[in-house]
Amino acid sequence: MIQLLQKEFPLTSRPFEAIAKALHTEEDLVLEVLRAWQKRGKLRQISAIFNPLALGHSSSLFAFKVPEEDLPRAERIINAHPGVSHNYLRRHTYNIWFTLVVPPGVNLLEEAEKLFRESGAEDFLYLPIIRVFKIAAVFDVESPNHLEEFSTAQKEDSFQFSELDRDLVKLLQEPLPLVSEPFKEIAQKLGLEESFIFDWLQMMKEKGALRRFAGLLRHTKLGYKKNIMVAWLVPEDRINEAGKNLAKYSFITHCYLRKSYPHWPYNIYTMCHFKGEGLNTIKEISQELSLPEYLPLETLQELKKIRLKLFYDRNLHTRKE
Repeated sequence: MIQLLQKEFPLTSRPFEAIAKALHTEEDLVLEVLRAWQKRGKLRQISAIFNPLALGHSSSLFAFKVPEEDLPRAERIINAHPGVSHNYLRRHTYNIWFTLVVPPGVNLLEEAEKLFRESGAEDFLYLPIIRVFKIAAVFDVESPNHLEEFSTAQKEDSFQFSELDRDLVKLLQEPLPLVSEPFKEIAQKLGLEESFIFDWLQMMKEKGALRRFAGLLRHTKLGYKKNIMVAWLVPEDRINEAGKNLAKYSFITHCYLRKSYPHWPYNIYTMCHFKGEGLNTIKEISQELSLPEYLPLETLQELKKIRLKLFYDRNLHTRKE
């Protein structure tokens, strides 16, 4: 069922009935299991996963260098921002790593600089994506240490979206109700026909605004305890080759070319998930691909991890502070 949820979630009036038929079981049993998984935290949610860039948002990875005594303050300030979906404490002098997304009309760097000033950080890195080699993952619990890639074209050009589009994004990015006819509930909230929801999702996929509709599972509940971001220093003439080769490894779920600087020359970043230790595997990759210069950034603590809410109220951060 895990694979069906992550890769082939049926966009039909009764999706859980369709899953039950595929598994030769009953719809009520599927719903019972999913509710139990959700309660235990194994299932984060089933929802639409949108491409922020196509919907006019701006985003980037940032790394803050925060003195140890200021870490609690920095964590509180950064986590309070509604555009921060992921925030990690990593083993390096640049110790706070987070993603920040801002809605249309908001300056991304200005928003990050506010967090920088308020957090007590001494320096920060702005690491926007230049190229995507691999994005998103489907966790496979049947084969040890194996993650199956789910990748999709990422259109960076936004389109003209309406208020109805905004309303649908806001509703469909929330957890799908675990009931027999979940899409009917969503349609009724907006006074729409259920068929309109399915047509709209297909249109969003064609425009590059919808990556997929899927179940999101908490990887730690599936046994993937080790999370290491690796920053690679790749020669300019080898970027394309190295990016494609790194993306082939099953335990690498994300692979990006990002902005680099003279004082921070790393340019390709890979997110690795392991059930075991992992560092030896990364060393073996560096030898296999002849990439000797790399920096493993081990996760010491997950400070925040939520589903990003697009079209959020940017005043939420101001009110909390």
